[in-house]
Amino acid sequence: MNWTHTEQFKIRGYETGPDLKVPVQSLCGYMEEAASLHADELGFSVELLHSRGLAWALARMQMEVYELPGVDDEVWVKTWPVAVEKLQYRRDFHIYGQRLGRRVDFAKAVTDWVVINLESRRVERMPAFIESRQPENPELALEKEKLRIPGQEGAPRLLSFRVRKADIDRNRHVNNVRFMDWILESAPDSLAEEKRLAGFQVMYRAEAVYGDTVLARGSQGEDGTFLHGLFRES
Repeated sequence: MNWTHTEQFKIRGYETGPDLKVPVQSLCGYMEEAASLHADELGFSVELLHSRGLAWALARMQMEVYELPGVDDEVWVKTWPVAVEKLQYRRDFHIYGQRLGRRVDFAKAVTDWVVINLESRRVERMPAFIESRQPENPELALEKEKLRIPGQEGAPRLLSFRVRKADIDRNRHVNNVRFMDWILESAPDSLAEEKRLAGFQVMYRAEAVYGDTVLARGSQGEDGTFLHGLFRES
């Protein structure tokens, strides 16, 4: 059994922004694709879980961003499972590549995944056939930070987003990458002009579905961080 999986991605011109770089949310999409392909190899694919009325859902992501790849860069995403921790399955990532013949580290990430029941939409205990398949002494991409992210219920309103059909994935809810879109889109312009995104943590607490309006609130945190909260407006 191959406990690691490496997937190469070719960057398309339409993926890049005005700075000719791939945005962070696209890197998150690459990670999701690599994780899905590896889960298929390991015997717990999206399709298999769906056949049992279950689905993978992202619960938490922690990422450090060193550089963003551009259209002429070669990009690989290496991913591997780490361990089942209570109801969560940890999977790590290393995104790296080549730029003019030089190796570049673009980002590293830690993710925690849960299994949800597609009918009840509730988190279930990790199935035995998944829990039994864990590597011994895996490497860690990053040390997991245990931060308590302050709530933003009373923070200033930033933007609101109407959930479109295009935002819904095969689990019938808003894809986790779309939440990253909304977080970055709602960040104040002054923040993007003055700072570079060096890393982030996202905690996924609830689903959003077609027809919802999602409200972004946010405030300046400590040490140069900016705090976001995404809420169902209703």
